[in-house]
Amino acid sequence: MLRCVIFDLDNTIVDSDLDFAAIRAEIGIEGPLLEYRAQADEAEKRRVDEILDRHEQRAAVTCTLCEGAEEMLGFLRARGVRTALLTRNSRQSVNTVLARHKLQFDFIVSREDSAPKPSPEPVFLICKQFGVQPGEALVVGDYLYDIQTGQAAGARTILVQGPHRHSFTAQADYEAASLHEARAIIERILEEEKA
Repeated sequence: MLRCVIFDLDNTIVDSDLDFAAIRAEIGIEGPLLEYRAQADEAEKRRVDEILDRHEQRAAVTCTLCEGAEEMLGFLRARGVRTALLTRNSRQSVNTVLARHKLQFDFIVSREDSAPKPSPEPVFLICKQFGVQPGEALVVGDYLYDIQTGQAAGARTILVQGPHRHSFTAQADYEAASLHEARAIIERILEEEKA
């Protein structure tokens, strides 16, 4: 039974121009940002946080709502399906985005709250909060880490077409060209479970 849907933020709920290549260049690294930060000493963590926060806040005030986001959240609310937001972004930037676009989720996990995607830990945290099993959850996102975090936890996954799709391969349970298409997939899942 599908009881909760977990959404990524950037390029899933909002169209964001967060430039990860520019952030990595400014920090002076090539690999994943949060994994680098995790192994850095305290002074380096502070430097990385300052750079990340500056870029994320700028993107938070310029992002636009993805087409179908409000309808998706309203649809799930009407069906009694809990919603969560799971992002590698800071809580501060998430709060900016949610306030700007007047979005509401039942639970939010930012990078301060848990090990980051692709770890299954944040999905387990969300499921525990809602009192559901991972198999009753669905993770919706546009990037490899979204699919990996869902799969590692035992949740179903929907890969929504995003700007980075050409750069990775991911075997999601479902693929959607848009949030409208993702909503149709979720509606089908809910109808099948009712039957």
